[in-house]
Amino acid sequence: MEQSSFQDEQTVRHQFDSLCKLALKSEVINYEKHMAYRQKYEVMLSELSEKELSRLFIMDEHEMETHRFQVLGYDIEVKDALIAEALQTLTEKKRNVVLLS
Repeated sequence: MEQSSFQDEQTVRHQFDSLCKLALKSEVINYEKHMAYRQKYEVMLSELSEKELSRLFIMDEHEMETHRFQVLGYDIEVKDALIAEALQTLTEKKRNVVLLS
């Protein structure tokens, strides 16, 4: 005796339902593992100390903020504007002595 089409349809629905439940259980397990990993290794920025925060960024230095002086074929960079201005007022010989020392 053959099964009716209704019974076949019910069987397929039950199989599909079981497959969906299995897939969702697997996803829940993966999600929980991922969240446990994140909780173990990730830290909120607000929880970091000032020292730890200072290691997370780099300040860009632009050419406009530095002054260059040529001494014996070497380029010497001076970042402080007041010092660079003071060095500009010196003669080249005195400036070279200051920059080399």
